Amino acid sequence: MNKIQAVLFDLDGTLIDSEYFYFKNWAPILKQEFNLQINYEDWIRDFAGHTLAHNVKRLTEDYGYDVTEEHMWKRTRAAYADSNMSDIELMPGAREILAFLKAEDIRIGLVTSSYRSTVDTVLGKHELLDYFEFFVTRECVELPKPNPEPYRLALTNLGLPADRCVAIEDTSTGSTSALGAGTQLIAVTKQEVERARLTAVDNIVENLSEAKALLAQWI
Repeated sequence: MNKIQAVLFDLDGTLIDSEYFYFKNWAPILKQEFNLQINYEDWIRDFAGHTLAHNVKRLTEDYGYDVTEEHMWKRTRAAYADSNMSDIELMPGAREILAFLKAEDIRIGLVTSSYRSTVDTVLGKHELLDYFEFFVTRECVELPKPNPEPYRLALTNLGLPADRCVAIEDTSTGSTSALGAGTQLIAVTKQEVERARLTAVDNIVENLSEAKALLAQWI
């Protein structure tokens, strides 16, 4: 294995503990708009880790609801604003893995399907923005994850071969994007439904502390 020179992090569910935040905002909207009642396990299985466009497509094609992406954008953004996104906490070990990589002079980027406003709000609150050399957010690409475009853009920003870079993701959606761009990959998840989907991933760990230990072997 080549010595790694950069690590590219996903945001939601990887660095920040945001999935329950999204669930508790989406669930009331789905109940009010469509009388669709979901629990957290339903959210993780059917909606978590995907873009707004994907989730709206699921609502229209799989559930048969008449709804537009614009409508759900307005409803969910209003809910997020009322819920105070700055309250989202870091995943355990997030600060430590970033500090470790910085101390080792490993370049760090963020590759997320969230918008830059979310990045600035949550990582800004935790004073982590300065760890990142760049941010590839939803505004930066035409085709989000699972398309490889976000990671290909990140590799262009780095100017490095894909095999010198490691992506850290928590879902099959993000993992497909990273592998499609040719990067090495560590999947970090305790969710059994996601672990079952990650059949193409060689390195699956349960938390960022385990990911940090694995990275230490590759540096």
